[in-house]
Amino acid sequence: MMIKTLTLNPALDKTIIVESFRLNQLNRIKKVHKDAGGKGINVSKMLKNLGQPSTASGFLGGAAGDYIKSEVKKMGITTEFVETAEETRTNTKMVDPIKNTFTDLNEAGAFISGKNKAELEEKIFKDLKKNDILVLAGSVPAGVGDDIYYKLIKTAEKKGIKTILDADGPLFRNGIKGAPTLIKPNEHELSLHFKEEFKDLKMMIKKAESLLDMGIKMIMLSLGKEGAVFITAAEKYKIEPLKLNVKSTVGAGDAMVAGLAYGLENNFSSVEMLKNAAACSSATLIREGTEMGSREDVKRLKKSIQIKKF
Repeated sequence: MMIKTLTLNPALDKTIIVESFRLNQLNRIKKVHKDAGGKGINVSKMLKNLGQPSTASGFLGGAAGDYIKSEVKKMGITTEFVETAEETRTNTKMVDPIKNTFTDLNEAGAFISGKNKAELEEKIFKDLKKNDILVLAGSVPAGVGDDIYYKLIKTAEKKGIKTILDADGPLFRNGIKGAPTLIKPNEHELSLHFKEEFKDLKMMIKKAESLLDMGIKMIMLSLGKEGAVFITAAEKYKIEPLKLNVKSTVGAGDAMVAGLAYGLENNFSSVEMLKNAAACSSATLIREGTEMGSREDVKRLKKSIQIKKF
């Protein structure tokens, strides 16, 4: 059995600390922190913390791409990236602790050629077998169509490979037409998809349930501070949120996806899988910056997770 994560638009995440930033003047950077960023990469990081091997794949290019690849390898994660001619994007986050401001400067991402896309598809499917898991997460760079996830999900389906989709907008809209095994929309993504604001949870669940008719097996509806709801044709569960001292929300959704993939891979019962996913997310929320939750915290928090059937 194998889990593969796909990050089509990774980024070198650069955080710079500037105290009392002033426009049109010389500012001295106090501290710089670099990190390998991308939703699929985060899923692989969390799986690694759980002791679960995975392969991180996607597109990488240039010096930024080399840095990301070496960082991911350093963590002991198997990599399978396709090299692009153009450099992987750098996303800069400027933090001013004095003025308490957080400014994001995100690059668009390198252009991906048709040759790169063909090479990636070949790489992804060359060793994935029936019941293996492919996680498709995040945005896409220039040159990659909004139907990319749909196409990959359909190919996976033919080979009996399970798919987890975590995307928004047109990528979500097209992707779900391929009937992935599991999807993880949040309130906002669901609202965008159905082009309506939900008055209450009941209405939101009813709308989410209608997606099962497309052939999707499982839906994890993430509700932020309100916890989450898990929906299948046979059962519905509400996952109660824990009261936590939240340090950073970065990667919490990716950690949840990792917890779900881990549960699917290890044939957990629904309740056990949900407890694991919620504990992974909670363990990441109490970590600083982009750090994913630790195995110890997952174990500890899992005991407190309340799951209600409804």
